[in-house]
Formats: sequence, structure tokens, C-alpha cells
Amino acid sequence: MLDSYLTTEATKDHLVAARMATLMHEAKSDYAVAFRNVVLSELNQSKAERDLAAGKRARRPQVKELQSHCDTLDAILADLILASGHREALGYCYRSANRQAFSSSGTKATSRVYDWQMDSLEALGLVDRKKGYKAIEDFEGPIEDYRRATRIRATPALVEHAQRHGITHDNINDHYIKRKAKLSAPLELRAGKQSDQRGRILSCPSTAKATELRQQVERINAIYARHSFAGMPEPVVRRTFNCADSEGFDFNKGGRLWGDFQNMSPEARKNIRINGQPVVELDLKASQLTILYAITKTRMPDGDPYHIDGMPRSVVKAIVTAMIGLGHNNITRWPTESKKRLMDELGGEQPMTSKTFGKVYPITATAAKVLKRHPVLYHLSPGKLDWADLQFIESEVLISAILQLGEDCDIPALPLHDSIIVPKKDTAIGRMCLSGAFNRKLRRNPQIEMKE
Repeated sequence: MLDSYLTTEATKDHLVAARMATLMHEAKSDYAVAFRNVVLSELNQSKAERDLAAGKRARRPQVKELQSHCDTLDAILADLILASGHREALGYCYRSANRQAFSSSGTKATSRVYDWQMDSLEALGLVDRKKGYKAIEDFEGPIEDYRRATRIRATPALVEHAQRHGITHDNINDHYIKRKAKLSAPLELRAGKQSDQRGRILSCPSTAKATELRQQVERINAIYARHSFAGMPEPVVRRTFNCADSEGFDFNKGGRLWGDFQNMSPEARKNIRINGQPVVELDLKASQLTILYAITKTRMPDGDPYHIDGMPRSVVKAIVTAMIGLGHNNITRWPTESKKRLMDELGGEQPMTSKTFGKVYPITATAAKVLKRHPVLYHLSPGKLDWADLQFIESEVLISAILQLGEDCDIPALPLHDSIIVPKKDTAIGRMCLSGAFNRKLRRNPQIEMKE
């Protein structure tokens, strides 16, 4: 059954939500090879017809070129089918056609082949493509404009093609394997972000501290190399520090571990197997809010931190998240994505309009109720105590737990933002190590929720 959103006209928000097409996948199953061969035959025919119409002379490609055609198309098809399951972006992903991006990323795809194959896919109605465009954001004041890369998505025709070969976005890892990028750096430094744009990548200094942090990430990847994983991309992680251009930066902002498996949907994650075993997620409940209470030495209210009488839990959580993200409590309007998600969630069968939502949950009054429940949020300060600082402490907790589980207990634990994924049979020891790491760092006992 096809997802209807693959034919929906995209808004700016949908295009912004698109994830990058890495072009790093290779076919590993006979079904993926057969799928590619069928599509490649169609593309070659389409290209030949276009060349003939343009008066170009046809020539037989060399063996090396034929392999490049296969490698490039494998990478394109895998990314398109994978992205077709990303509902928030209506199935779109993005990829710059800049030739330098191909040569520096380690992909076997080549820019020349990519160009003609994408033209042919579009001509055959197998790909929907939106050219790169100029974007201007005005959240919290105007910023300079910038260009977004071209957005692409599989059409229903291509998705049906894949399904006839048994390939869907949910089982993509059974049919394709993702190669490691060349010279993949275990540490990544990014400048401060602007609006919804990630900060630019900065060079990482060759200091003793940077070396120690690199080795820490390599230890984690070495743990994963000793175990088997199924139903997910290869678990190779890097650690990304943020706001690295800020005054006083000392590898103390952001710092989360990132891996491709984190892009999987919650439903798809249920199919992950570690050493053949089903898994569970151990989630630090209200992680950054709890950390804020701990570092300010403030007593945290009892019970569910997101519970306020007469207000949906998701609304409270959205306000807390927005305040931490902004680094202050003076919120004057609802963040666009949060508002849209809450309208869909709370509207029921009758979708809630923006006007109705604003009347039911006026931002000023709603924020005031949250601040009354959690006055600790008054301690927030942009650049001094905000999401990047809290996320760093959170990342230190998770890394401590992952290393203890992997090196002392031979249990691989995958990071997932403020959670870890462990084999279900190791739930008890996973919970103990995560709680212990949190307590050692903050002298507080966290609330840990298990999700199957």
C-alpha cells in the first residue's frame, strides 16, 4: 500500500524537514540488484532517446563506466526509498549536485552519472525534483539569506517498482549496506546555528583534549564492531559539538553522538536486533529539565514534570522544550513545527485551526503556567545556560553509560538522543548503568522509562 503523502504538494516546512541523501548505499541482496537492473535498463533507453532527439552520437560505455552506472543508481535508489518513509518531509530528501560534494564524501556515485540518471528518472516520472532555492528566515529577527539544495523524492511509480522486488523503506537495510565515508572524523565541530540552519562545520584543533575525545568515540565504535546488528544501518557514530565559535568554547557545548540509525522511525526501530536479540529503549525522562534542576541545585517537583492540571502533557513539554531551545523564557509565539504537531495531535477527527489553537492555548498564559510549575526555567540564559550546555551534560551521561556497558559488561548500547537502545534481556543492567552514570555526574537519580 502506497503512502498518499508522496503525491502531496510540499510546503516550505516539508522541504526544510528533508534529510540528506548520502549516496553511500550499495546493493547487497539479489532483489536490490534486480531492482537496479530493471530501472537502469529504463534509464538507458530514456537517455538514448533524448540523445537521439538532440542529435548526439550514441556510444557503447566502457566496463568501468558500466560499473559506475550501477554504483550510482544503487546509491540513488536506496536513498529515495529510504526517504519515502519520512512522512514529515513528504518523502523528500536533498542532495547537492556540486561535484566537490561527490569527490569529498567517499561515495562511489559520480556527479556526471548522477546528473544524467536523475534527468532520466525525472523524465520517466520516477522522481519528483524541486530545484535548489533561496530561503530567508526571520525567527527572532532577520538573518542573511542562503540557498537550499535540490529536493528529490520517489514518485509512487518508483515506490511500486521497489515493492515489486520486495523492497520498502522499512526493510531497506535488508537489501542495501551503507559504506563508511572516507576519513570519517569521530569528532565534528559546528558553529552556532541560525534559525533552523545548522551551523557551518569548523576545523577541529589538534589538542590533547581533542585527541582524548576522538579516542573515546573510537572506543565506542570498537564496542559495536564486536557485535552483530540487524534491521538497521551499520552503527558507526561520531560526536558533534555545537557553538564551537562561541567565546570560551572548550568542547562543552552539544556533544551528542550521532549515527545513521537515529534517522529510523520509532516503528522501524522495533525491528532492530542486537546479537539476534530484540531491543528496548531506556529513556531519561525529561532529561534536560532534570539536569537544569540538578546544576542549579533546585528541588524538582514530585511526579510527572510535564503534568499541569487542565493542560495536555504534550503542550507542557513543548513549552519547556522551546524555552530550553531558545535559552530564555520570554516566548512570544508558538514555534511553527510544535504548533503544527500539537494541532494535529489535539484536534482529533476535527482538525484544529491555528486560530482555535491560539485561543485554547494562548502562548503568554500557557508559558506562565509552565513557569509557575518550573520556576527553574528562569535560570536559562542564551549562550550561558541553554540547550547546548544541557545537551553536553546529557551526552556525558550517555557516553559514560555506553562505555561501562560495552567495556565492563560486553553489552552494546546505542545512543538515541536522551536514550540508549540495549538488548531486551539486558534491560536491568542497562537501567542500572544509565542511572549510575546520571547520579555520578549530577548527584540526582533520574526517572528512566522503558519503551519496547
